[in-house]
Amino acid sequence: MDISITHLRNEDHKIPLRIARGHFVTSNCHVNCYVDMTYTKHRLEEAKEAAKELAEKLDKTRPIDSILCLEGTEVIATFLAQELINYGIEITNEHKTIYVVTPEVNSGHQIIFRSNTAHLIRNRHVLILAATVATGAMLLDAIHAVEYYGGIPERICAIFSAGQKCAGIPITTIFGSEMIVDYMCASPSACPMCREGKKLDALVNSYGISSF
Repeated sequence: MDISITHLRNEDHKIPLRIARGHFVTSNCHVNCYVDMTYTKHRLEEAKEAAKELAEKLDKTRPIDSILCLEGTEVIATFLAQELINYGIEITNEHKTIYVVTPEVNSGHQIIFRSNTAHLIRNRHVLILAATVATGAMLLDAIHAVEYYGGIPERICAIFSAGQKCAGIPITTIFGSEMIVDYMCASPSACPMCREGKKLDALVNSYGISSF
């Protein structure tokens, strides 16, 4: 299948939302749109603009000590940390700077931290940053990991999110599912496209698209 990317633009945002339509499978659901974050994560100016928009929207009344990066969001997280520092957000770290942390995901899909990085989470106020959120399962794993290692999950940010909260924590986002007409996310057993007999087009994840 030739999968084409469409740019959705909104006058409220300087960066576009890039999507591909089809019948896609993720690690835990079926979706009718793949949200492509390649340039938002890796193009310097676009990552900077995404961080600026998130920082403007974010509740800045509680401290942030560490940003936990999911799905390759380290560049955005670095700019976001600087934006939050510029806003004068409270930081309880001794050196008054924000840690940008990438977790390790083991073969069992568990988020872990080694002894040299666990202290960047322990007793820290943590912001969890994701590129896209469909079911929220990945965010829930991240929240549990932060809590397991003794951190305090304070905020969640995502460039695109189909939901507004995870585990009671609001998700600050640039784009919501309202940007995508007829956006659908369903479990494999409840997928309407499967019921209609439509074959899967591709496997999708944060790395990209793998067509069948």
